[in-house]
Amino acid sequence: MRSSSRSRSRVEIRAGDWEINLPMSTVRQVLRSYVPAQLRPHLGALRRMIVAHPLRVAAQKRRLIRNPTLRPGQSELLHVVNDQIHFRDGMYTGDGANYFLAGLSALDCVEEALRQVGPKSIRRVLDLPSGYGRELRFLAQRFPDAAFTACDIHPGAVDFCARAFGAIAAYSQPEMSRMSFATDFDLIWCGSLITHLDRAAIAELLALFARHLSTSGVLIFTTNGDFVTRRMLDEGATYELQEADIPVITSSYSQTGYGYRDYPRGLGYFDFHPEKSRYGVSLTSPDWIRKLGAARVDCARYPSKSTAGATIKTCSAL
Repeated sequence: MRSSSRSRSRVEIRAGDWEINLPMSTVRQVLRSYVPAQLRPHLGALRRMIVAHPLRVAAQKRRLIRNPTLRPGQSELLHVVNDQIHFRDGMYTGDGANYFLAGLSALDCVEEALRQVGPKSIRRVLDLPSGYGRELRFLAQRFPDAAFTACDIHPGAVDFCARAFGAIAAYSQPEMSRMSFATDFDLIWCGSLITHLDRAAIAELLALFARHLSTSGVLIFTTNGDFVTRRMLDEGATYELQEADIPVITSSYSQTGYGYRDYPRGLGYFDFHPEKSRYGVSLTSPDWIRKLGAARVDCARYPSKSTAGATIKTCSAL
């Protein structure tokens, strides 16, 4: 989940006693003023390619491996995990430690959920949305004998996961009620998608998962809830919403267990949606999710868990 903290990135330029310290947003605005529009995408791609260069990423991973705060087993996992990062991966902003720690955190969520449900035979795994494999690379190490399906609305991200991690490619679409897969899954991981969908889309997504969850399968997904609401109200976090949307979404959540607002236009989030809407920030309580429900899926059996600011929900097949 992205928050307003992204605006705190700064650029420092020093020459002797002379120093300039500017917010990254200001630097981008200055560059847009002087760089011809037709060159900006190419320069942006070049910058991302430099930032995500394999040698740079590998060095960042090595530094993280030496971090004494890692738990037992995490260093060993980092040693073997695939560290290829696509230069268009929006989850990688140049900080390899944060990127790989986010993948480890997702794996922690899955491990915690599987501890709740007990031993399972995991042969087929769906990662939706897979993005460029920030979490999938860790899941593939955890379940080396499983067949993975990477599904995302960005075809380039899916193709990368197929090449880099050997995943089966599946391409998502805005109307999830029209989607289907060729198989059922023993484990479905959905990290930070329900956090962006409105009520109708959440219902469509849960119904899709229900149709493709094996009889002993486990569905694990993350939601925004009390933690994000507190950050909005107490810390001024906007999560890229307009400030006027914050009282609306938090009030709705406190009254009903559900709140949603679209992202503002101009951020690029609606390029893939024909309606140019229905993608933003949602707040959903565990009770609201349970009441929404879906046929063949039991979301009431296991308690919700909170970790790293997200609420982890575990559901099983009925």
